Amino acid sequence: MFSLIILLLFSNIFSLTLQEAYDSAQPQGEYDKYIILEENSIYTGGLGIFEGDIFIDCNSSIIDLEEGNGIWVYADANYPASLEIEYCTITNSLYYGLSFGGNSEGFVKNCNLINTNFGIKLFDESNVQIINSIFNSNNTVGIGVYTEIPTLYTSHCLFWENEDDCMENCPG
Repeated sequence: MFSLIILLLFSNIFSLTLQEAYDSAQPQGEYDKYIILEENSIYTGGLGIFEGDIFIDCNSSIIDLEEGNGIWVYADANYPASLEIEYCTITNSLYYGLSFGGNSEGFVKNCNLINTNFGIKLFDESNVQIINSIFNSNNTVGIGVYTEIPTLYTSHCLFWENEDDCMENCPG
């Protein structure tokens, strides 16, 4: 317990924000931003993606949203956007861990969404795949699908101790 407290204090003193990691990322292959986070570190704050194809390998790091917004992706015909994120724990948001809107695309693999209001929210014509991910202790729902248009594919996901695991056409 003592070592965990020391780690958290040390991490907060020398923590990076997710926005800083995004801003310093370079393109690689098919991605406009290719982000590899420092292994087993804590990153703070959310991120808005409204253009480009983004890849985030969290390397088993934690993204602490500090009771703010999560990571959102919004795309339209003029500004396509997608997010592929893996090996990440996203936690501590009053709103959502991940949100996809417009005609954005997403691929979530081996992630934990813990202690948010909504683990993942889907809007509009978003198209998202979620594989091998855990949704735990989310205040409203693990996955919320707003409207009838989003496409969602899930495989090998675990839901536990959420207020509700999944809802379609929420909040209605």
